Amino acid sequence: MCTRFRFLGLLAIAMLFGPQPPGWCQKKTISTAQPEQERRSFAQNLARAINAAEANYFQQHQVYASWDNLMGLGYFSPSGTKWASPGFPTVAHALYGSGPEIVPGWRLRLHLSNKEKTYDVSIEDVNDLKCGYAVTTDERGLIRQGKSIACP
Repeated sequence: MCTRFRFLGLLAIAMLFGPQPPGWCQKKTISTAQPEQERRSFAQNLARAINAAEANYFQQHQVYASWDNLMGLGYFSPSGTKWASPGFPTVAHALYGSGPEIVPGWRLRLHLSNKEKTYDVSIEDVNDLKCGYAVTTDERGLIRQGKSIACP
């Protein structure tokens, strides 16, 4: 009987400390690329939504709108926007505001020029202190992304 318990004890120790299958009990690494890509996709899709809203506004008024006008007309509001693409629902349901960050973590610069016949938009990631990631667009609808030249 003692031999059987001794054998089971040695078997348990061997299972705990002996060779393990690959990947067993190893620390899992979580990629930071996925959340970063999701944040960047949000900014790119927000630029698309702003372009769609501005195009609609221009069609009705023959000038482009400031962010305050877009907010005042309900184009963007604390309950979201209808200008988001169906494939990116977080833009549709974001909580838009008129403060320094129009959405938590994102700062908007929307400049009208040429008697409100042109506009420039910059959507800056306030959390990216190292590279200063931003998305830009204008009345032509081209969306660009960039980062500080000091970023590797």
